[in-house]
Amino acid sequence: MTNNNIPLSRRSVLGGLGAIGVASAGAGLGTTAFFSDTESFENNTITAGGVELRMDWQQSYYTGISGQDPEDHTTWEPINAYPDLDGDNRQDPIYTRFQLAEDPTLVGLPVDADDEEIEQAYRGQFASFEETTGSGNTPFVGPVINLDDVKPGDRGEITISKHVFDNPAYLWLNASGFENTIGELNEPKRAALVDRYSAELGDSFTDADLVALAEAEAQFAKEIEATLWYDDDCDNFFDGGSPSCIQFVVDNTDSMGSQAPGSFTELKDELLIEALETYVGRLDTKDGTEPADGDTGLFSVGLTNWTTVADTVLTPTSTAADIVGTDGGSYTDSTGLQTINYQDEIIGGTDLPNAIEAGASVLGGCPEDEDRIMVLITNGINVDTSDFLASASANLRSNGGEVDQFLIIGFGTSADDAQTLGEISTLPGNHAFMLVSGSNIDAAINGPTDPNTEPVTSVAEEIGFTAGGEETIFEGSLYDLLTQPAGITDGSVEGYQVDGIAEGYPLDADRNRDGRQCYPNSDTRCIALEWHLPFEVGNEIQGDSAVFSLDFYAEQCRHNDGSHNPFVEAAD
Repeated sequence: MTNNNIPLSRRSVLGGLGAIGVASAGAGLGTTAFFSDTESFENNTITAGGVELRMDWQQSYYTGISGQDPEDHTTWEPINAYPDLDGDNRQDPIYTRFQLAEDPTLVGLPVDADDEEIEQAYRGQFASFEETTGSGNTPFVGPVINLDDVKPGDRGEITISKHVFDNPAYLWLNASGFENTIGELNEPKRAALVDRYSAELGDSFTDADLVALAEAEAQFAKEIEATLWYDDDCDNFFDGGSPSCIQFVVDNTDSMGSQAPGSFTELKDELLIEALETYVGRLDTKDGTEPADGDTGLFSVGLTNWTTVADTVLTPTSTAADIVGTDGGSYTDSTGLQTINYQDEIIGGTDLPNAIEAGASVLGGCPEDEDRIMVLITNGINVDTSDFLASASANLRSNGGEVDQFLIIGFGTSADDAQTLGEISTLPGNHAFMLVSGSNIDAAINGPTDPNTEPVTSVAEEIGFTAGGEETIFEGSLYDLLTQPAGITDGSVEGYQVDGIAEGYPLDADRNRDGRQCYPNSDTRCIALEWHLPFEVGNEIQGDSAVFSLDFYAEQCRHNDGSHNPFVEAAD
């Protein structure tokens, strides 16, 4: 790390189980609990270097009532969310920049809002301590969590979405402010504590002695089971990974054979072929071919080329014959890319809905228990925007059974066409839009050569997370999560799972790459925390409470190497 110390924002989100408490409930196991959060963001300003960290979240709660499934968070009761302007505890729709540019009134802006107002409104959908103006949102105030009547067997989950703005940043996570408070001693609780600490108490003791022993043990926090993980697809579920079908839907109209942006010698289609060959070579395909790097999921990969009648068809180079097949095989026996030459129905145009339909039709042959992923690559030239959005959405669903993940890459795209492609990313579902800077299509597909100096979202990153499974940061008791140090002082962690996150845990934006990676600007990433109070807990925890905070720290990547642990410094 350099010695150029630039003041950066330290945002605190008490965003997991912000505070847990149990109010007295009389005898037996009928404990009740009060979960609240004194959530706050520290009002430190950001100066030179410009890094801004904002967040949104959704929290849900399982009580075992009819209709709730402990394995399906979508059936749980929504408890708290941000943004949530209507107060129904369900997260409001979060609009993209493209949607707000098209209709600024979605967040209360005038129809003629300028770019600055739209950007401010976009960021204003996420929580921070800076007041937002013109966004339609109210300034953020806590609490994040406010639950009551938690009983043994109950569980809850919160997914926190992190948004880095202005510059790529290293992120740290920390647990702080943990307090375990012993509740009032009613008779069942007192009897349970006497039985628990009989060896330490002896024949003569006071209630204060009981409380002191209970405070020292912090049993309530130790009884709660907690799991913290990288929720890469932000769906509130831990995904263990599964085989996947990937269909590249590639624009092969004549305009894709022109010079790549910023280059006098390279052509867009040639660069694209090279990037696809590299990517497929990285994958562990179903024929047992060893992957070139750390991707562990089993993949079937297909290629749909589309072109106009007058255009030639992009053909894989001969050097990729072992990787890229042209037999048009099905996903069940795929060993590489199948090339489906699709003739566009529009002469002199680019028919995105029909191209999507062709790719989705192939994905329809993907086994039902596997993820279906489509990657659309186009420059978007001559796209007719009048009615393509609805038909594109229908084609994603009716032909592929439903495409689980849809990635759109704009390569050599004008500002107007980028706007059009961005509209596709507003379709319902797990979608993302990536606009290639200059000629670097390889970075958009395989990731940048140096992610720490110029992080970008890539196909390899997005798909690698989903197919390879999400990484667990911690599994164990809530007490250990909050009090045990991660033992990391240099910003690097191997294996990702630690004994606790006290004194700082370095978050990694891309676990498919060696070394810790920065979080890209204007990207969305999530972590999730799930807790469970087992049925077996006894009366000794009645009335107890545990309070803690989760803190996030953002530090710009430029001129830094991520080794600075701000929470060790704060503890000292």
